[in-house]
Amino acid sequence: MTKRSQCFSYIRFLCLVSIFLFISCSSNVPEINYEPFSDYSLDVYSYNVDLTKIEEDRAMVSLECKGLGQDRVIFHFPKTIPGTYKELDYGEMIDSVIATDSEGKRLTSVNIGKNSFEISNAKDLSTISYWVNDTWDHPKAKTRIWPMGGTNIEDSLNFVVNASGWFGFFDGLEIVPLEISFLVPEGMNSFSALPLKESTGQRLKFKARDYHHLIDCPIMISRPDTSTFMVANTKVFIESYHANGERGFADVIKKEIQPSMDAVSGFIDSLPVDEYHFILYLRDGKAFMEVMRSKEVGLFKKIKTAWSNLSLLGAGALEHGNSSFYVLSDFGDTSFTSMIKRVALHEFMHIITPLNLHSEQIGNFDYVDPKMSKHLWLYEGITEYFANLILVSSGLITEREFFNERIRDKISRAKYYPEKKIAFTEMSKNVFDKKYGRHYWQVYERGALIGLLLDIEIIRLTDGRKTLKDIILELSDQYGPEESFDEEEFFDEFTALVHPDLRQWFSEHIEGKVPLDIEGGLAQIGVEYSKKGKHDVPKRIFSDYGTKTRVFSFGKYREIKKVGKKDKRGFQIGDQVNTSKLDSLLYDDHGYPFQEGTIVDINVKRDDEFIEISHTLEYKDQKYKHRLLRKKDPTKTQAKYYSVWKGS
Repeated sequence: MTKRSQCFSYIRFLCLVSIFLFISCSSNVPEINYEPFSDYSLDVYSYNVDLTKIEEDRAMVSLECKGLGQDRVIFHFPKTIPGTYKELDYGEMIDSVIATDSEGKRLTSVNIGKNSFEISNAKDLSTISYWVNDTWDHPKAKTRIWPMGGTNIEDSLNFVVNASGWFGFFDGLEIVPLEISFLVPEGMNSFSALPLKESTGQRLKFKARDYHHLIDCPIMISRPDTSTFMVANTKVFIESYHANGERGFADVIKKEIQPSMDAVSGFIDSLPVDEYHFILYLRDGKAFMEVMRSKEVGLFKKIKTAWSNLSLLGAGALEHGNSSFYVLSDFGDTSFTSMIKRVALHEFMHIITPLNLHSEQIGNFDYVDPKMSKHLWLYEGITEYFANLILVSSGLITEREFFNERIRDKISRAKYYPEKKIAFTEMSKNVFDKKYGRHYWQVYERGALIGLLLDIEIIRLTDGRKTLKDIILELSDQYGPEESFDEEEFFDEFTALVHPDLRQWFSEHIEGKVPLDIEGGLAQIGVEYSKKGKHDVPKRIFSDYGTKTRVFSFGKYREIKKVGKKDKRGFQIGDQVNTSKLDSLLYDDHGYPFQEGTIVDINVKRDDEFIEISHTLEYKDQKYKHRLLRKKDPTKTQAKYYSVWKGS
């Protein structure tokens, strides 16, 4: 194993460790008995937050809550929130809960469980105050609460307000409206889909319909760096903050994601939201990358540096009804753009499901004792599939990129799911259990394959009259954001819109443990799938010639660190090459290799100038796993179904 592959292996191991730490933190919900509210006059939760007085990386929050009408109440913070699929225990990040009456007299407040506080003599309750910890920095939360769902408190610089970590609610009164008032440092503003009721000087005041609405609208408070554009009928806001204080990144992000957002308008005629917010926190990883790229720093120190900077190696996003929140790392050369470009479309497509199509478990989420839906194949799998389908349908990626890169990778990773032992619905419904939770990431892999093969099956059963998109949009129009479908009847309802035979497909491949028929499904649209074998392919432009690029090269260009002894093409150490474009020199858009002996030009950046280096295609015999190729001579039906599938 080379030093390069060693380094990759160690970094992969460290990342997996961090993920394991995150998913393995769970706890049981204590049994809490309370009397349902029957006589209360509380018409609004009135919260006040002073962000000008930060102490020990904590912020003080106070709640005015007169009129509860009963002696004993339970004040909760969420155990988890929709979209995370993990038990997070936000209540553990809350310190010094103090309940007082209208005269300032303290009432008895007892912590029961990890997320709940029992308050006695609550008929006299006037105010609850407490301290909110920064989960990004807190040793107890860093590996459990991922940053896109946590809290960040950087005095006078940045505040990430995911409501689950800041604001509680009374058991049974999630439907009461809320008013949130922030006193912020001078010059700071808010980024959120939550309506801003008032903005006066340093005072920002929001109003939420209910607790569900508040949870669904993260807020970031910092100095403005924004950009906007339109996608069909929806106004899109990009709101960013960079940890090093640099500005202008909102426009950079806009440039990267606008093409894929525009493609959505070609996929869906009318979007279900009037506005959408991309909210981004960009971590500064440039110093970290200098260490990782340094020739003077040994492998052990690089591994140690990576371990101490695991947060930089992780990146993520959390979807909401009409916004999504991102935490990404910038390693220089705006390297984060490749991540946002890939992730943003997936998060945006959640405006269809689960925003407009969901079961009761999602629509009326239980923050105290959460119950998960068995339809994660729909919420995440179909969303991931649609995000990729939009790209290939619009021409933003080629058929080769779709099948031989993205779908191939998903097939390869899906093999780790024990489909003969655990049904997908079983895993979804029990995702909070560690036994099932460790397979959660398959919602993006096997889940996307379910979407692709289900789409093809619908096309086959309706002879091309309907697609998966048609059915999903019809169902989302029927239900919308306020109405939930029946968890147990959904497959039957879905089937009724397509063909009776589809019910067996659901029973076998999603509710059951019958492996997906990838080969047979793809054959319906004239795509040949081969699990493994040998074939003649063009030699890879660098590694097959002994030329190597730097391991830690992020962004569009990778730097050549070694030129092979027998490589006579003219490369030099320090040359930078856009490696994402290299496969297009070897293969056509359908995935077929160009003829041996073909001469191509490689675009190289050298000393801030661009030159071209000629390369003659040479072939080699190579083993492969999971090869997908569109037939050159499809049948009439295959060609028809392929055209319907692609939206041609």
